Amino acid sequence: MANQKTTTLKNMRNLLKLLKPKSDYADLDPMLKVIPELERLNSYSLSRLQVLKKLYSLGQDVVNRKIPGDFVECGVCNGGSAAAIASAFGNTERKVWLYDSFMGLPAAKEIDGSDAAKYFGRFVGAEEKVQEAMRIVHFPEENYIIRKGWFENTFNEPLPQAVSILHIDADWYDSVMLSLKTFYERVADGGVIILDDFGHWEGCREAFYDFIAQHDLKPLLERCGHTQAFWVKGRVHNREFADRWEIP
Repeated sequence: MANQKTTTLKNMRNLLKLLKPKSDYADLDPMLKVIPELERLNSYSLSRLQVLKKLYSLGQDVVNRKIPGDFVECGVCNGGSAAAIASAFGNTERKVWLYDSFMGLPAAKEIDGSDAAKYFGRFVGAEEKVQEAMRIVHFPEENYIIRKGWFENTFNEPLPQAVSILHIDADWYDSVMLSLKTFYERVADGGVIILDDFGHWEGCREAFYDFIAQHDLKPLLERCGHTQAFWVKGRVHNREFADRWEIP
């Protein structure tokens, strides 16, 4: 009798699976496919390995969904985060655009938070380190462009036509706002915008709120760890992920 009940329950579960609507994301679990090279990027990033894995998974997600466009990172430092995302683009023809002063953080303002001022000039990255990080993940040198200098200057140079991932790791209000103003319209529908400092620096968060208010946007914001936030341009609900913990 017990075996008969077990068989009946299994048959019911299988029937429910068949009746459940299919999602384009159902078979995608990029966190299960993390490349071993990510562990070697720890020394090139201020973020933990768990964050690098999430960035990689977001890169893999836009590739899986065939979202057109290049990858742009505003605030590169030594290239750990850039390489984590770029590694997901390795078998594509997409370009990677990397923007950084390589002179450390600019001066903060009051809106950036009470602790921000003491970080002026800190976190100085190096182009050579970025190149090393890219070599670790075997990303072709001819497919990435490093734009050295302050954003107000380098954003005036030729820009990518379309963007599939915009990763903003720029800390302060002015830098984050300028990054959003410059690149948001170039992000393809379905592309991902990542704010690295949303939960850490007040200025980053204020820039986000001001930008979406100015453009009448209401993004479906997702959180990762204590600081990162991201959203998919044009996504209005997460119903297709009802049985999943991770939101790609």
